[in-house]
Amino acid sequence: MGGIGCGWFEARQDGTFQNWNIFNNRPLGRGNHFSLHPHTVLFFVVRFQVEGEDPALRLLQIEESHDSAAFSGHEHQYIFPWLTGVDRIEYSASFPFVRMNFAEASMPLEIELEAWSPFIPHDVKNSSLPMAGFNFRVRSTCAKPVDVSLMACMRNTVGYDLKYKSYQNRPVKGAGYSGFELGGADMDATHASFGTMGIVALSEDATSYIGWEHPHPYYERVLRETRLPDLDDTAGRNYLDKETGRTVAGTRCFATVAQFARLQKEGDRLDQEFLATWHFPNNHARLPGDEDGGPAGYLEDVDFPGNEALKDESSTATSEPRIEGHFYSKFFQNATEVAEYAAANRASLYGRTREFHDAFFDSTVEPYILDQVNSHLNTFRTSSWLTREGNFGILEGLSPTKSFAGLGTTDVAMYGHVAAAALFPELDRTLMRAHKYFQNENGSVIHSIDQNFDWKNPREASATRLDMPAQYSYMVLRGFFWSGDRAYLEEMWPSVKRALEYVLRERDYNGDCLPDMEGVMCSYDNFPMYGVAPYVATQWLVAVASAIKAAEILGDDEARDRYQKVLTAGTSVLEQKTWNGTYYRLYSDEGGVRGDVDEGCMTDQVIGEWAANLVGLPPLLDSERVRSALQSVMRMNYKASQGLRNCQWPGDAFLHDVAEDCWVDQANTCWTGVELAFASLLIYKGLYEEGAKVIKNVDDRYRRWGLYWDHQEFGGHYFRPMSAWSIMHALLGLEIQDGHYTFAPKIGPDGCKILFMTADGYAHYSESPGAVEFRVICGQWQFRSVKIQPALGLASNFQLKVEAISGLNLVTGDQFVELSGDGLMTVAPGQVITISRL
Repeated sequence: MGGIGCGWFEARQDGTFQNWNIFNNRPLGRGNHFSLHPHTVLFFVVRFQVEGEDPALRLLQIEESHDSAAFSGHEHQYIFPWLTGVDRIEYSASFPFVRMNFAEASMPLEIELEAWSPFIPHDVKNSSLPMAGFNFRVRSTCAKPVDVSLMACMRNTVGYDLKYKSYQNRPVKGAGYSGFELGGADMDATHASFGTMGIVALSEDATSYIGWEHPHPYYERVLRETRLPDLDDTAGRNYLDKETGRTVAGTRCFATVAQFARLQKEGDRLDQEFLATWHFPNNHARLPGDEDGGPAGYLEDVDFPGNEALKDESSTATSEPRIEGHFYSKFFQNATEVAEYAAANRASLYGRTREFHDAFFDSTVEPYILDQVNSHLNTFRTSSWLTREGNFGILEGLSPTKSFAGLGTTDVAMYGHVAAAALFPELDRTLMRAHKYFQNENGSVIHSIDQNFDWKNPREASATRLDMPAQYSYMVLRGFFWSGDRAYLEEMWPSVKRALEYVLRERDYNGDCLPDMEGVMCSYDNFPMYGVAPYVATQWLVAVASAIKAAEILGDDEARDRYQKVLTAGTSVLEQKTWNGTYYRLYSDEGGVRGDVDEGCMTDQVIGEWAANLVGLPPLLDSERVRSALQSVMRMNYKASQGLRNCQWPGDAFLHDVAEDCWVDQANTCWTGVELAFASLLIYKGLYEEGAKVIKNVDDRYRRWGLYWDHQEFGGHYFRPMSAWSIMHALLGLEIQDGHYTFAPKIGPDGCKILFMTADGYAHYSESPGAVEFRVICGQWQFRSVKIQPALGLASNFQLKVEAISGLNLVTGDQFVELSGDGLMTVAPGQVITISRL
């Protein structure tokens, strides 16, 4: 639950809410770890009383006894038997929605909860709201009248890590809502946990009880009275420290807002929504010397050979506290303002969130594929920073106690930022601008942004990794190809050329137009590679090919000609040196320092082909060889009981041997982000069954392990698996290049229906025997041309049907249909383009 870059918490299957990361606390932020019991922060209780019977209370959780419902320890089972948890919860989740059905044998009610937070592609503000909605539906199963009070309870955890503070709470009420705001006073206003939080019921007649502490007398009053008394007892929660004379907040302070209803007969319902909101503006930057996040990674560790000079460099940067803040703070001053906005715009926020979710799943694609892609959208919340100034990045990895590496890690973003580029192009371009800001003078780029958009960590800028200049250049240009933002291209073009020229000038020692590997120096930071390594070289080639196209668009003839020679020469060398007749070997250093070759079969050996497909570039390598390489990977690296391993060698029967001093075994490891990107490449190249098999394996593994929303690699909630969104492109054979779209569906001969993103919205591609339809759902779709290679047989005798769009032309070829117009064509929501056989 939560928004992009504003913190989050989990809605778990037992009805509890855990992993609270909304307070700028570690591991997501830089503040102190959240130290209070997570069960006590937010919980829901229902009071019911059947006419003529005693009242009872049910906690909407599978209680574990300890600290349930604000009782410390487990005493409520002994001293307050009127309050128990439920017997069973039926739970299902599909990002960004959670559904729970609560059941308890003696409860004369059926209770259903739908929890959600806004997620609206292309709308950054409304997708970064610090809020969660809780839609309850309470239905009577009793023939007699039943009095029901549905209660939302929250603990004031502002300043949870401070001794000296005071609670400062208040009731809030406005058009269509009522509830409370919880805050603090007598504390440093720049402290990480300073802020406000609260809950409102979307009802003006809801009542509240603010500032209760101990279950006695609070629960006794709740049990005896049908409605909360609109009481504020916050003053009773603050105390005077006799020794210091300072105000001290008590250990615990809670507030509740409740909605009452009388359900007269069986089937009567109470439908009630609560909004939980928060506002903690002080997201602090990581400072030099703050080592909680650990080194950026193995290659950036100061103890790695050759990095000795980095040990003292961090001391040159300022250590003054700096607040990065949150994007939401540009629009709101406190949690109540968030609630006011959310309440006023609830229909739109929920409707647009639901619209995207349902459009995504309104598809002929196998459900497990859609589920797997959908699950990784969760990482937009768990691992993202979106600062007050609009700077954006996703943490590479996150564990329950610490974060790993920094924001927007270049080699990992090569995979994971596909999702941002497709769903939030503005944020994609923002990240690339940040990397440009930190680019080294010689053109090399940084590894990641160290949770500080104003300081370049010298470790991160070490330029050890040879894959990153190409990855940066490609991602910058992909951002242009997918968005068509010409001003962005002109702004970033000099930086792209600096990165490419750095490689040609300083990292191509033998002048063969390919970067020369010298050991461990790429995203696979335990794989020594030498000379020509296809994993690095194909990424280099796709960056060069992208630059050629960008140079053509910009009219930079000199760059176009130069990079065309580089592409031609580099491709020839790669094919000649690394093709072994079946696949592209791990590396070839013939004529180099080592003078050897390595026959390792790396899953990622032709990753450049994957990247080329996404932006509509011609194949980089021989197509038959690429197909053979992909099949070799499946034959050698895929193990149904384990997954798709990163690399295996001829003769490997079970596990490839690794050195005893190996810091991590990456060869025998399955990296989800690599698996999903590779699966999409298989599908792009016409190997649908193989790609689907890999996706199913990943999906089954994570369901079995209970980590469906938390994919692991270097830490959890890992950034790389957001590459899953490329599967949507692959299923459609979708290629996008500056307004030119190509569709060549790979899903089968019987037709398909699949969502695709445009630069400003999203639409459905639908194909049935004899017809293709485009229907814009949200935003708009602007294109210069649309080339379609449908499973319609020979593309002749077609007619075009367009609603309210003038100027479109239809051209048919032997195996394609192409739409074009005079300049940039615009299709608005609800408009449909249909191409059908006569």
